[in-house]
Amino acid sequence: MKNEILINTIRTRPRFKVVSGMSAQGFSDKVNLHLKNRSRVLSGYCNTEVGRISVIQDQDKYWAPQLELRIEKNPDNPSQIEIRGIFGPRNSVWTLFMFSYGLGGAILLTTGLYGWIELALDIGNFWVWTNLIGLILIIGPYVSSFVGKRIARNHVDLLRAFIERVLVEEKVLH
Repeated sequence: MKNEILINTIRTRPRFKVVSGMSAQGFSDKVNLHLKNRSRVLSGYCNTEVGRISVIQDQDKYWAPQLELRIEKNPDNPSQIEIRGIFGPRNSVWTLFMFSYGLGGAILLTTGLYGWIELALDIGNFWVWTNLIGLILIIGPYVSSFVGKRIARNHVDLLRAFIERVLVEEKVLH
């Protein structure tokens, strides 16, 4: 048994997967009990299929991450469960970033094609310069996500310590 969850920290939304001999109901009860004990700092819920744990509102910042849990039966051994977790921003923040990337890509593609065709035909180069709008819509959120990741580091550590505390009490299998 390891006392640390292996988390890929390079990703924008770090993930982990743990196999446990607990039942889904037992894990859910344990998470809810720990949440009740840490109610000054963390809030959330967990049932037998999904869970969400976040920092409470008065300590919440725009960049505050949350931990989303998914509990499934282990396909190799039905007496065990797989607990999958994703650390990341709120869904509204994540959607805003993905929308910005998509819009920036669409603008870049549209104005890029039009601008480079005009440039190749020697008509002008106005539309080539509008590519900057698309680049800003892509690079801006990308850079701000790294800034937000650094700002939210303490909250991620808090969430990680919470889930490790819940899992270390049980015999967790890797």
